[in-house]
Amino acid sequence: MKKSLIIFSLIEATPLPIFLFFSAFIDQSINQNWQGPFVASSIVAILTTTVLLWNRIRLNRLFIGINLYLLIGTVALLTHHVWLNHMYEILKASGMLAGILIVGTCSLLFSPAGFIGISSQDRKQVIIFSLYLLLITGIAFLFSLYFQGNKILSEFIPFIALFSAQRKLQTSMIQATANPIT
Repeated sequence: MKKSLIIFSLIEATPLPIFLFFSAFIDQSINQNWQGPFVASSIVAILTTTVLLWNRIRLNRLFIGINLYLLIGTVALLTHHVWLNHMYEILKASGMLAGILIVGTCSLLFSPAGFIGISSQDRKQVIIFSLYLLLITGIAFLFSLYFQGNKILSEFIPFIALFSAQRKLQTSMIQATANPIT
């Protein structure tokens, strides 16, 4: 069972590397060149999400936010929404983090598993850990925005920190709900 969860996790992560791979081979200064990376990764995002939902796998909220960013980017390019394309151009990688913030807020408000992505009888724990993750996402967004232009500080570090924090918070929540303090 654990092996299949690892495979599903890898499947869920696929749209982002496809986007990054294709975007490495285009002239990024030309707006229309972005259609290839956005369309390819969006198609993969839809397919992978369908496979995961079909297999009743809970989606990782961070990847949902990244996929939301990719899908909105595709729609903006294909429908020629210049203002949205311009916003994507300004935000760059921070835009993905903004997508994650949107998903985080919505899942905190409307999902029993919250932004943390773990169901629990103790809704208070879900809210607390989801708020921690939302706060860390907001900090990652601001950090990315502040260091725009620096690939390591604006793109790599915020995402590595966010995924690491998500894993740590999920582990902590599982431990906290398994061993409640009385």
